Amino acid sequence: MIFRIAIRNLLHKPLYTVLCWLLLACSTTVLLVLWALNRQARQQLEKQIDGVDLVLGAKGSPLQLILSSVYHLDNPTGNISLAEAAPFMDNPMVESAVPISLGDSYHGFRIIGTTQAYLDKYHLKPAEGKVFGKSMEVVAGAEAARKAGLTLGSTFSGTHGLGKTGHVHEDQQYTVIGILPSTGLAIDQLLLTPLESVWDIHATHEAPHVHEEGEEHDHDHEAEEKQEAPDRQVTAVLLKFRSPMGQLTFPRMINENTNMQAAVPAIEINRLQSLLGTGAKVLRALGWLLAGLAACSIFVTLVQGTHERRYELALIRTMGGSRGKLLLLVFAEAFLLGVLGVITGIALSRVALLLLQQELFAGYHLNFSGAMPLTAADGITAAAIVGACMLAALLPAVRAFRLNIAKTLANA
Repeated sequence: MIFRIAIRNLLHKPLYTVLCWLLLACSTTVLLVLWALNRQARQQLEKQIDGVDLVLGAKGSPLQLILSSVYHLDNPTGNISLAEAAPFMDNPMVESAVPISLGDSYHGFRIIGTTQAYLDKYHLKPAEGKVFGKSMEVVAGAEAARKAGLTLGSTFSGTHGLGKTGHVHEDQQYTVIGILPSTGLAIDQLLLTPLESVWDIHATHEAPHVHEEGEEHDHDHEAEEKQEAPDRQVTAVLLKFRSPMGQLTFPRMINENTNMQAAVPAIEINRLQSLLGTGAKVLRALGWLLAGLAACSIFVTLVQGTHERRYELALIRTMGGSRGKLLLLVFAEAFLLGVLGVITGIALSRVALLLLQQELFAGYHLNFSGAMPLTAADGITAAAIVGACMLAALLPAVRAFRLNIAKTLANA
């Protein structure tokens, strides 16, 4: 009975009701989307650096080094000598050392020169085919293979640089011999090949093509000579230590005594999250501001409504309705608006996450599929918004509760 009358009262002023509903829905959507993105981004960032205690690379921005070599989002800071990095890779305190070399791509997907240890880091084996064993063989990430149309046995030429356009190494072709299962991590969008592939291609293209007398060089012989040179280059080395002692001693030793830099992923990602956190706080404040405006609009609507319906309320009292019933009637209107706005906001937030998911994964290598289920934090946020609506109804409800029947009807 109470809720039926409350629904009728809300429909009596559809414009005010729709305004309150939209404000509540928008505030709920903004807050829930921000909570989900923040939660999933933190989990994904931490998951991707699992097993990487230190990144060894060229001097420059440590955050850029982490983003380029671990998350594959930025351009690398440069190359380092594998010979110079070798003593640190072979140090007894190091449990595993994974060299990687960047520089080429295919349809925007990065071609990463590395070793099988890179797959071991993620505990991965090809879902189809096998692991690369020699130069110019490729194991493709699930997303890269799907979007680039690569299957077992496919051949392709890499493009110089990390963009979709650039000089194509047409005289050297990769062969896909394996396709990885989907993981939701950055590796899904990579094309993995032995380090020798990168060295072969760039050695060939750096070599001159013609003798002074006009005769062509033997490209294969030239490439082999380049490969045998001691100063091979890699972009970075991902290190994992046997104990925390290595993480404490290596950064200072490397940064002060070599031409390389050592970056700690955990420190840099915490710094990145703190920078992004400021923007998230501003957006959350906007969401709560919208919720506050919705509560204010509900307050105005209910105050005006109880005043316009004071004769109606007085008649309910004369027909046996108690003061508590009038109190509940006003609270019921606020509760219905709050619940309707929150339910709409939850639905919109899930639609927004679904639309953002593919874009975020493609652009930032972050998988947000796990953000869809509602969490305790989402429930607390929804309850807080409904509570604000109930609080906004407090004064109008008290006015209805204290309604003077005789005076109201006398002035009718």
